[in-house]
Parts: sequence; C-alpha cells; structure tokens
Amino acid sequence: MTAIKELNKLVFAIGKRYSTFDPFIWADKLNVQIYWKEVADKPLAETLYYGDTPIVMMSNIIRYSNQRYFVLAHELCHVIEQDGLTAYYSSNVRLKDKSENGADEFAMAVVTNLFIEEHDHLPSTYQDLRYNYGLPFLGN
Repeated sequence: MTAIKELNKLVFAIGKRYSTFDPFIWADKLNVQIYWKEVADKPLAETLYYGDTPIVMMSNIIRYSNQRYFVLAHELCHVIEQDGLTAYYSSNVRLKDKSENGADEFAMAVVTNLFIEEHDHLPSTYQDLRYNYGLPFLGN
C-alpha cells in the first residue's frame, strides 16, 4: 500500500475513534498540551517534549485565524507518527524535509475530512480548504 493510502487510513482511523476530524479535539483526547505564545513569524508552531509529554507551542499570530487548524494538524502528525525521533530529526536535514512533507500531507488529509464533516461534501477547490483551514499558498 502506498504511503498516502496508509496516511489516509491513519487519519480516518483517528477521526473515527474520536468521532471528529477537529485537530483541537484530537489534541485534547491525546493529552497534547497547547500553549499560545508570542514567537517569531516562523515557525508558526513547534512540538516539544517535557519528558514523554508532548507540548505544542503555537504562535499567537494564528490564534484566531483558520490557519490554526492546518498548523495544529501538522504538529499532531509529529506527535502521532514521529514520536521519539526528535533528536535524530533535528540533526538530519533529509529526514527533517521528509518529515515536514509527511506532516503537511497528514494535515491536508485531516482538514479535508474536517471540511467534509462540517459541510457534508468534498471541497470544490484547494481555495475552499485554504480559506477554511489556512492551507499554505501554492503560488508561483
């Protein structure tokens, strides 16, 4: 099975388990602490660990923006899929790039399913997801 199919199966299984695709509810159910902080423009969020406890630090810049959904879903992927890789991940650029791309794909699957949950249909365009959940701009 392809990596994308596996990723979609994982997202669907978590959504089914928690009866929603809302990443804020997932974070609560997974006991992931979210802290809003005044931080630099980039990154918009970062996952840290206090012992074994994951903590997501999110920028106040997006606190009231729809972008918070995509960003949190991205960080939850790091918690769910890449738990325990923090030290290796930060020292290996290739793994970091692959990990970041995978987290973006995971977040895209989460917010696509959240859109369906909230609107009872697939999004018509990428713009629908971008407007509702702050997906990154894929321009020139």
